[in-house]
Amino acid sequence: MSPARLALLGGLALMLSRTGFAAAPSHLVVGFSLDTPEDVVNAATLGVTATIRYGGPPDVTSPLGQALSANHITVIDARLSDELFYWECHRTHTVAPPTQGRNRYCRRDEHPQVDSEQAVLADIDGFLNEDAANPLVVGYWVLDDWPRWDGGSAYQLLQDVHAHIAEATPGYPAICGFGASVVPAGMDGWGPTKALNYSNAGCDMVGWYLYADSVHNRHADGSGLDWSMSSVLPAMAQSLAQQGWVLSATPLLGIGQAWSGRIAGGYRPGLNTAQMVTQAQAFCAAGATSIAWYAWHDSEFRRRTNTPTNAPAIDAGITGGIGACEQLWQ
Repeated sequence: MSPARLALLGGLALMLSRTGFAAAPSHLVVGFSLDTPEDVVNAATLGVTATIRYGGPPDVTSPLGQALSANHITVIDARLSDELFYWECHRTHTVAPPTQGRNRYCRRDEHPQVDSEQAVLADIDGFLNEDAANPLVVGYWVLDDWPRWDGGSAYQLLQDVHAHIAEATPGYPAICGFGASVVPAGMDGWGPTKALNYSNAGCDMVGWYLYADSVHNRHADGSGLDWSMSSVLPAMAQSLAQQGWVLSATPLLGIGQAWSGRIAGGYRPGLNTAQMVTQAQAFCAAGATSIAWYAWHDSEFRRRTNTPTNAPAIDAGITGGIGACEQLWQ
């Protein structure tokens, strides 16, 4: 069986195809962090077609790999974004510390051995060689959280990563993530310096992930937040367009929140079905041709946290969001 291959069709949407498997829909539905076979079954029931995994893809013969194959869910490897994080974490503790205050990007230098862009690329080459032989893998999540004070520091590195991907796994796209916050109406929950990492040579697709703001969320149920993201999404689009992003050439993946409850580490709750549907509909109205939710698992999730695997309201938000997007896609 040849490795999975992911191509951008018409510059608008993703089409997944693999020898021996039926082609997936042209609009991806992504679930972050499907870590168990039970997660996979739940996600597949909701309509998920791909998962982004920070821990990398499982072996296809493992219980998780078999569950993904049986449910026709492919894997987008996020280990590449991990490597960029380790390098940037080291960088913000050495040559590019925050101008004021403590380092909120990472409290300590987590992997000091990742001390150069060359080290990042060497580790990534190892991942790419593994992925080329793994039929589950179809693409890469290459960029995640980034400190506002050091915007643009991954600009050239992302282009180099893209070149390594093209050589080792040609046709597998690099998806660049850009984060912002769901804030009250009229506020701007976006840091425009983050867009400085974007280039057409580094990103085949962009993913916008927006979660409930932890500062301005004064109501435990998230009712004070604008889940239509009416001020944030246009601001993100404008910043990226200034860097050369064109929606028709580089598709948009909208990533919404899929947890609700008490969460450590500063995350705040929302979240009901209507809020999730509103968020998904807003992404797709803004041009997203694929939709995703974070997350089935997270290191900060604690008890009394609702996720897709234990909360019918979250499940209903995902299926309702897919339905809202499908109406716009038609």
